[in-house]
Amino acid sequence: MKLSTAEYGAPDAPPLLFIHGHGGGYHYQRCQADLLAHDLRLIAPDQRGVLRTPLPPGETVSLDLLIADFEELRADLGIERWTILGHSAGGNYAVEYAIRHPDAVNAVIFDCPCWDFDANDRHRLPIFARLYDELGDTEAADRCRELAALPRRLTPADGSVELAFGLGERFQDLSFHDPSRRAEFFALGEQGGFSDEEWARGNSHLVTLDELYTSKLERLALMPQPSLLIEGVDDLATDPVSVRTYRETVPRGRTVTFERSGHFPHFEEAVRYAAVVRAFVLEVTQRP
Repeated sequence: MKLSTAEYGAPDAPPLLFIHGHGGGYHYQRCQADLLAHDLRLIAPDQRGVLRTPLPPGETVSLDLLIADFEELRADLGIERWTILGHSAGGNYAVEYAIRHPDAVNAVIFDCPCWDFDANDRHRLPIFARLYDELGDTEAADRCRELAALPRRLTPADGSVELAFGLGERFQDLSFHDPSRRAEFFALGEQGGFSDEEWARGNSHLVTLDELYTSKLERLALMPQPSLLIEGVDDLATDPVSVRTYRETVPRGRTVTFERSGHFPHFEEAVRYAAVVRAFVLEVTQRP
């Protein structure tokens, strides 16, 4: 499938594929394209079903299709190997892409990834419960605590996603180290001129929730490439269990923590973020 793709930087610069999460990649491009393009060739496709790449009628999204799309894009661009960078849910897809296509992926950068929605939910649900208590919604607060204590793995049917979005702006604030910058972040999206219909296309990726609730933590050690984990100190999406697993099991991995960021270090600490990404990509590209 032909993806609507934006490119930044010189055609002969080291290529970097940006794999966005459920919200699309437009905000990332506004924050990072000019900074990364100094040294890199940033390739930022709208995945099938998102923004400028609508789904054909009757078609659904799957992890296998997304990975196949990335490979088709690489071939179309004539790129032998590239570094891939997955943000949020895109970090989940990046694990599988790196394992399945080791000859195509030079290295992997994980930007606040969601590798295991069960572990992620158990980290966030007690926080949601406290916020619901403050709102006086004891029923929702009790449900959060009940889910966090379940002895089995959580699934999409348990409704954690609905509980998250039920908090409205309070949930959105949780994505930022400095919640006062939330309006600035969302204003970036408004500058794209996309219609409500185009933004709503991202909902087509909700069908991948089953895949996201299937843990990738044991898969991390199977990646043959060097990798970098970028974590925001206040990010709730990359939970402590996931970070610990990465540090303990990935032999060629390293971690950089952004002390003034939540889920979007590429926005809250844009200049430092770009410097870290550019240095890593150039290092692994020049390595024999």
